[in-house]
Amino acid sequence: MTTSASAGAPAREPLPDLRRHMAFRAHGAVRLLLKCRAALEDIEGAVAAGQPEVAVLMAYDLVQLSLSVRGLRTHGELSFAAEQVSFDPFAGVPDREVEDGLRLAAGLEAVTEGRGEAWLDELREHLTVTESQLGYSRPLPDVRSGTGLMKGFKLARTWSPQMRRLGLPDVMPGNWTQRDD
Repeated sequence: MTTSASAGAPAREPLPDLRRHMAFRAHGAVRLLLKCRAALEDIEGAVAAGQPEVAVLMAYDLVQLSLSVRGLRTHGELSFAAEQVSFDPFAGVPDREVEDGLRLAAGLEAVTEGRGEAWLDELREHLTVTESQLGYSRPLPDVRSGTGLMKGFKLARTWSPQMRRLGLPDVMPGNWTQRDD
């Protein structure tokens, strides 16, 4: 433990960067709601359809998305463009979490040997841990349900003005908020 200039008094931890903290909670929630949960549903469908290779490929996407949310705490990339080669889903994520996540994604053996549901439970738990790190008092809504979509928009409406005030990118995808004409 480090000490401050006063004799023997413990040093105070530096305050977290408010902009980074707000971006982590807002952008992390939106990325989890729109990208991670959709990827999980795709994996569930592939397992149910007996397509283990598709399930594993999608699991790699899911884990990278989930880890990119975790990385937002420190210095992960706010603007998400997974198809861009410059996007680093592991920025700001401890090496151990990356290794564990990639090991989890490599579940081909589990799926082909009939342990697909147990593997899906592990992927769900991975997402639950990511979501819990965001610090919300209750689980985020399921935006793929009738009532959850409106709750998701409410969350975005809450965060969007704050992001603008702090000079951060909006949480809503640009193509959702800008007109084409």
